[in-house]
Amino acid sequence: MVDRQRRLLTSLGSRISLTSLIQALAVAEYLSFYRAADALGVSQSSVSAGIKALEENLGILLFERNTRGVRLTEAGRFFVDQVAKGVNQLEHAVQTAGMAAAGEHGRLRIGIHALIPGSFLDELIGQYREDHPRIAVEIIEGTARETIMQLRAD
Repeated sequence: MVDRQRRLLTSLGSRISLTSLIQALAVAEYLSFYRAADALGVSQSSVSAGIKALEENLGILLFERNTRGVRLTEAGRFFVDQVAKGVNQLEHAVQTAGMAAAGEHGRLRIGIHALIPGSFLDELIGQYREDHPRIAVEIIEGTARETIMQLRAD
């Protein structure tokens, strides 16, 4: 994983900012530097400069500009599609990390001697699963010593 991150940083360097990627997504969505800037709450010159710097750093033209507006190039279409997927993954990572920190996402491991269907514990676990659908419940059955050893091991 560290090697992959190092390669990514080397290929991107410190040249490409998340801001410029977001600006590219906005320009692609609105096909207008003016409307993208308005949607992002920044100046049009800021968006234009960010896209120009991004294109220079990548060494490719992402947008064709003319008097009637902006159009994605083929390379731009591919790039924007991939960036959108990456931004969605980042957003998901932030959301799930927040949910895990709040106890709304994660894993609950329970070590028990035996789970009897229809028992109080069985019903309690069933209710917990309903109330917390994003928490994976793992039940480990065995002797007290076995379950404690398994829980400590992982």
